[in-house]
Amino acid sequence: MRIRRPLKLALAFVALFAAAVLPRPLPAAPPPGPAALRGTVITVYDGDTVKVRLAGRADEKVRLIGVDSPELDDARERVRLMAFLAKRFAFSRLYQIEVELLPGPEERDAFGRLLAFVRLGDGSIFNVTLVREGFAHAYLKFPFDEAWRKDLKAAEAEARLAGKGLWGTEPFPEAAAAEAGRHVGEILTVRFRCLRSFKRAGFYLLEADGAAFDAAIPQDVFKTLPGPLDFGGRTVEATGLVELYKGRPQIMIGVPVQLKRID
Repeated sequence: MRIRRPLKLALAFVALFAAAVLPRPLPAAPPPGPAALRGTVITVYDGDTVKVRLAGRADEKVRLIGVDSPELDDARERVRLMAFLAKRFAFSRLYQIEVELLPGPEERDAFGRLLAFVRLGDGSIFNVTLVREGFAHAYLKFPFDEAWRKDLKAAEAEARLAGKGLWGTEPFPEAAAAEAGRHVGEILTVRFRCLRSFKRAGFYLLEADGAAFDAAIPQDVFKTLPGPLDFGGRTVEATGLVELYKGRPQIMIGVPVQLKRID
């Protein structure tokens, strides 16, 4: 039996209507990624490696995904300086802080370290912050989320343009000891007259005369400083990352080149 043309059109319309309104089978859900982990940073090894204490499981040594900070044992003095400053920056932002670890597609590196992005309480990704502030290169050799790859590329471009950290040129900006507290988190050279030098809890502290500022030197580093070590009454230049210790600005000295006595 032949179907007349008006009937064919009506049947076609019904088919189209059914396709539009009837429920379609849902696509298969993507497999779930590794669950985020929460813990507290208890050790900062360098700019891109920390140890995290995780609830209910063993502590993990964590390598930050997508970043590469300079090495502390590099033969080049400038590189060692930047490596130490990257470590201090990571320490100032992460030590004893509760963080969320976001694992990547590869769980561990060749050294057994957990690979992760580190998210802070304000929602920021520390990996990206580290690059944006100039304390690491964007390291994009291995696969991970494309959105974060773009963020890291943009962060490195921003640091290069601003001349931050690795992309800065010496001499670094200078400030008086009385001004150091307004530059926390920045790399500066602070010139001050040393009121006194004294030991405290494994450090030598050079206290600025007339201002709230100290240069803090671990005892093992103090022993490697060249020249006379009688800093009291001398004019000193300390170069490094300005940090706060109990509300008082300081620069931690990790390599001898950071400290100069001006006579």
